[in-house]
Amino acid sequence: MSSPRERMYKVVMVGDSVVGKTSFILRVCRDEFKPNLNPTIGVDSQVKTFDVDGDMVALQIWDTAGQERFRSIATSYFRRSDGVILLYDVTYEASFLNVRDWITAVEDGAGKKLPIVLCGNKTDLRPTAEKYGKKVISTEAGKKLAKYLASSR
Repeated sequence: MSSPRERMYKVVMVGDSVVGKTSFILRVCRDEFKPNLNPTIGVDSQVKTFDVDGDMVALQIWDTAGQERFRSIATSYFRRSDGVILLYDVTYEASFLNVRDWITAVEDGAGKKLPIVLCGNKTDLRPTAEKYGKKVISTEAGKKLAKYLASSR
């Protein structure tokens, strides 16, 4: 009986500050939720391992700082990555509007086409935000942007 093979993929998580990148990673990798986290300074990483058809697949997920001053550090990680998760906060319109800028940063930093997964985060907060009259990003708007970006790459 042969032992399962393991493949490691490096995935970089990007998006504006406070969109929930660290919380997303902690939920995926450790099944934890911490409501009060400090902003990421520089980069951090976690590993999540999956069994895919008998083979072990490890995702090394890199958590990058979303602040403008750290973008040059984050872009250096794209060169050696296998893919990107681009997160925006559905209750924070500016983070959605900045998606195109992040895609440009990824493409410029990677020097090659990388798979990019666009993900709307904090959907559980959408009803409360709407109740208080805050502009929210609909699922339909997210899907429309994802289709547009996929067709334009």
